[in-house]
Amino acid sequence: MIIPFLAGAGTEQAGPVDTQPEQAVTKAPPVSQQLIPEGDFALKLATALKLGTPETEAQAEDMLTTAGIAPKNGWIADYPMTPIIIGQVRNALIAAAALNKLPMGKDEALQAFENLTSEFDLAIAPGQYAETPPPTSSEYVPPPIINNYYYEEGPPIVTYYPPPWDYYYLYAWVPYPFRCSGFFFPGFFILHDFHTHHRHHLISSHFIDRRTHASLRVDPTTRTTGTAARRAAEGTRSHGSASPEARKGAASIFNRSLATVRSAAPTGTGGRRFGGAVPHTATGGRAFGQPGNAGRPYRNFQGPGTGSGRSFSAPSTGGRSSFGGFRDGGFGGSQGGGHGGGHGGGGHGGGSNGGGRR
Repeated sequence: MIIPFLAGAGTEQAGPVDTQPEQAVTKAPPVSQQLIPEGDFALKLATALKLGTPETEAQAEDMLTTAGIAPKNGWIADYPMTPIIIGQVRNALIAAAALNKLPMGKDEALQAFENLTSEFDLAIAPGQYAETPPPTSSEYVPPPIINNYYYEEGPPIVTYYPPPWDYYYLYAWVPYPFRCSGFFFPGFFILHDFHTHHRHHLISSHFIDRRTHASLRVDPTTRTTGTAARRAAEGTRSHGSASPEARKGAASIFNRSLATVRSAAPTGTGGRRFGGAVPHTATGGRAFGQPGNAGRPYRNFQGPGTGSGRSFSAPSTGGRSSFGGFRDGGFGGSQGGGHGGGHGGGGHGGGSNGGGRR
């Protein structure tokens, strides 16, 4: 099992943000954030900034990195765009425009960036970094709605709202103030471990190191600071899989799923296999993916240019994003019955099979 912990996520500054929530005519953001892989975002951003006509994510990431536009620790093709990544890319874009590294001015570049984030339903206004504790309750969405989402759809990979108590151990808290749809959030929650497909795109916190062929996991709390990745087994063990809180949460998820199946099962089928959450309290070192993903390879990181000091290896030329750089069989999705719901909430990990019904 894994337990989320508070950690710094960088020192991004993109202008102050009022910490008081404002009334907005729009609805509060959904429980699950839209999942857009960094590689997909990079492909469209390079084109929007008129840096060229990249045909692959890897080419787009190279173009952007050459211009100085990248999150800290480089682009990670399959990792989802999160508020802090959006803020870092935006800041890097402003700096690149100031140094005349773009074929357009700052205002035009920012407009292209804002248009793209809106297109992806990621219209986020980043604020000044502040080390804030996670909220204990949701201010904009009633807790029953949040709870029902988890019970019916499974835990989302990225959410701005506190998870139900029994799912809490699956998440890391990243303190990074931002506004979305006019609503203020002091940070966001993200699963410690995930590997799934969402709308035909791979979304994963895992990758294969091209140099060592080791399976590594991105640590969401240090994604943009310090060491972004560690060996997958080490990463899951470090979150305290055997803690009393994790065991209680896992037991609650399991019992709820079992009760749901029993109540829905026809007479005589009590032993039917179900797709709910079954956390592994004794084998917390496993990550897992959406059903049917076993055997699919992870993609590699898009490495920065020579001399940048970043630790991710570059892909081979011509391959599709960072995935194409590793061609020795890959590392298959790990076992488990993660929920694959239509809102991007499936295929989660951290030694647990997550929750919700299929």
